[in-house]
Amino acid sequence: MTVAVVTGAGRGIGAGLAAALSARGHHLVVTDVDAAAAQATADALDGPATPMPLDVRDPSAHRAVALAAADLGDVVVWVNNAGVLTTATAWEATDAEVTSTFEINTLGVVHGCRAAVDVMRRGDVLNIVSLSGLGPTPGFATYGASKAAALSYTQALDIELAAARRPVRIRALCPDVVDTSLVSNVAHRPSAALLFTGTRLLSVDEVVDAGMGMLGSHRAMRTVPGWRAALQRTSAALPGLARVAVPLVARTGERRRLSR
Repeated sequence: MTVAVVTGAGRGIGAGLAAALSARGHHLVVTDVDAAAAQATADALDGPATPMPLDVRDPSAHRAVALAAADLGDVVVWVNNAGVLTTATAWEATDAEVTSTFEINTLGVVHGCRAAVDVMRRGDVLNIVSLSGLGPTPGFATYGASKAAALSYTQALDIELAAARRPVRIRALCPDVVDTSLVSNVAHRPSAALLFTGTRLLSVDEVVDAGMGMLGSHRAMRTVPGWRAALQRTSAALPGLARVAVPLVARTGERRRLSR
């Protein structure tokens, strides 16, 4: 039996990926810090599923999930999806927000990858990152930095595994803003303006389809949509220009935010 593990699977992208992986015939290990949400997702799947509570900040908890998954069968997919979204000017973010953002968005990915690699003999680790990790994101300095670190770790680990000739691929999916509760929970804040500078919010299904398409492929990183990624990379490469242009773009986002 093949097994897939998804973190942060209680809702949103994680629940969508769990459903898609279940449809492919994997036994799902559905994890979330909210045990009831993990149970609800598991109950909704058509195939076999094992719900488990998981606080991704805890490396020992990751290892426990990995061992439980390996006892069920051959772990061939591991999705590090759990994340938090905070928005505030860099000087207004609280100590707790900064700490939890890095612990969940960065260390959660690192601990998940390490646990996965320990038990996987083959397959794919898919890390849900963000376009914000590719360039400066005013209002999301902490969030963007946490995602940039997660992306860097993902890419380095993939290269290390390839060099060691281990058949485990580490993949990074970097979507633009997705229409989930993470976004709606912060949409009332002026510092969230950059969330609304695109033409629209992505749907969960679009992100799930993109992620599923990366499994088993040679594509190590995917951005959705590509044109927004190009803008982020340009901002990173030309910081002087970004200092002028990005706040102007944010003003457009603020108008759209207020008109929602």
